[in-house]
Amino acid sequence: MKCLVIGGAGPVGVSLLYLFKALGWTAAVVDPLRPGHWPVHAEALRGTVEGWTEQKYTLDDLRARLATEAFDAVIDLAPTFDKRRSVAVCDEAGVSLVNSTMVDWTEDIHIAAYNFLDRRPEAARRPHIVAAGMNPGAVNAMAEEIIRQTEPPDAIVYWEYDDTMPGCGRFRGPSITWCLSESAAEITEDWNFEVLEEGTVLLHEDALDWPLQKLGHAGVPMDLVPVPPAAEGFLIGHEECVYMGWRHDTAVKFVYGFHPENMRLIRAAGYDVKPELLVRGPHEELIGRDIVGVACRFDDDWRGQYCLLENSPEIPLDSNATCALVAAGVAAAVKVLAEAPPKPGVYLTHELKGYAAAFREMVYVHEYELIDGVSRLILPTVAPVRAPLLGGRPSDQNQLSA
Repeated sequence: MKCLVIGGAGPVGVSLLYLFKALGWTAAVVDPLRPGHWPVHAEALRGTVEGWTEQKYTLDDLRARLATEAFDAVIDLAPTFDKRRSVAVCDEAGVSLVNSTMVDWTEDIHIAAYNFLDRRPEAARRPHIVAAGMNPGAVNAMAEEIIRQTEPPDAIVYWEYDDTMPGCGRFRGPSITWCLSESAAEITEDWNFEVLEEGTVLLHEDALDWPLQKLGHAGVPMDLVPVPPAAEGFLIGHEECVYMGWRHDTAVKFVYGFHPENMRLIRAAGYDVKPELLVRGPHEELIGRDIVGVACRFDDDWRGQYCLLENSPEIPLDSNATCALVAAGVAAAVKVLAEAPPKPGVYLTHELKGYAAAFREMVYVHEYELIDGVSRLILPTVAPVRAPLLGGRPSDQNQLSA
């Protein structure tokens, strides 16, 4: 696959380029910036990155590029692109588009998600896969897989616990592991919401002003994952809640927790929070991990899936575990286009039969059930042929407990 990556200098783009290298694909990158340690990446990605345009693209720039150069897919990681119009531009050029969200900086999250469901963009020439990051992309595919095996649940809870911190073991201040502007806005500015039954979206002012949520009450398998018993998270409005709440007529919410000290620092900073972006550097490793999952509730019991990725030297410089998971979700969508492309149209990940399998080639997905307060891993009947590109293999202890 030869792809045009728009916005490839950020921590998601960096991890995506290394996944491209592992998969034997190539990329031309457009970004006015370069990753912080570009000389290291330039050497490591020789033969993968075929060119770098230091420019902030508009859709007219994209249209002109696609008219003169052939690509198998465009990867949109730019928050400034109009997500609906970018689909149209790519389809007119006969090139598939993959993005990690259908929300751009101009629209409220719940409105953008509603507009996608109400008026799905049209495409007649090529298949396009949208909202294909970790969440909503991978977690929606996980939820759909559970529901296909069982029945529509009484509730769906997406959950995430990120205890990434500097290798010294101390936070310098409020910290985050993805886009600084978007992450701060998600907590302090954006409408906070959850989806109730019958598709009702219940809006709250913002996540910072709303009561914290106990992860232990959210279907998280607390005895299988390294999450503190008293851990809490913010209730965050995410587009996957709208997609799956309306699809299955059920209540859906997303709970996002951090290391307890980081939670304290974020809340203490309040509406003036200016978090530090934690990425790997040559002289400072990251420790901790990101755990992202989904729990479907059936009466008082839960069935769920999750990914756990440790921060380690295997993750590229200028990135982290959180962004590597997002990149895996995007790469899985590209893999579907490369190996089993659907007919022309615009798809969410949970609508594609091959997406979950493609994602499992990037990251281990652990399935569990939580019954009467006791969680148990459900081991796959068929082991993967090889370790996924990002690893995350269950520990021996967890395998024995299943």
